Amino acid sequence: MKNKLALIVAALLIAGCTRDYTPESGASGELIFKAACAECHNKGIEGVPGKLFVLDSDKATPTYIAHKVHAGSLMMPKFPNIKDQDMRALSAYVLDHSQRE
Repeated sequence: MKNKLALIVAALLIAGCTRDYTPESGASGELIFKAACAECHNKGIEGVPGKLFVLDSDKATPTYIAHKVHAGSLMMPKFPNIKDQDMRALSAYVLDHSQRE
């Protein structure tokens, strides 16, 4: 029981992590990705040059990407300071460098 409780607490702590990264004014999507995302999303799709992600077709939208970046998830921290034009640039970069399923 103690192990389950410890796992639940650890999961909640990880899910609640926030990164305070703020892009420089006018930063490109690529620069934002390299500064905020590449630490974890640094491996491309083997055999597919220039592709970093495999996205389900229903998730290959700027709205989904913005939500994922702002809200985070179990293994991904939140990035609340990536907004407006910076989020549009990052979303475009992610979509341009993803493969659809």
